[in-house]
Amino acid sequence: MLHARIDGYATATIAHPSLRGQTIVLCTPVDDQGRDAGAPFAAVDPIGAGRHARVFITTDGSWTQNTVHDTTSPIRNQVMGLIDSP
Repeated sequence: MLHARIDGYATATIAHPSLRGQTIVLCTPVDDQGRDAGAPFAAVDPIGAGRHARVFITTDGSWTQNTVHDTTSPIRNQVMGLIDSP
């Protein structure tokens, strides 16, 4: 699992059928102090976390494919929960 910050949302006019109706967020990995710790990536967000929220992400593609009900889906990252601020 990764800690990340949601920086925005992805919009596509053409997408894999499994991603239609899904919220795709753009995330930046962060360290324990909230500093950027890697390159941005996309993730499915079934919980509706808001922009700038700190979240934890699973990179288990089979879990995410199960969420979108398609074993051929190209997405592998999924928002699993929110991280409370100290």
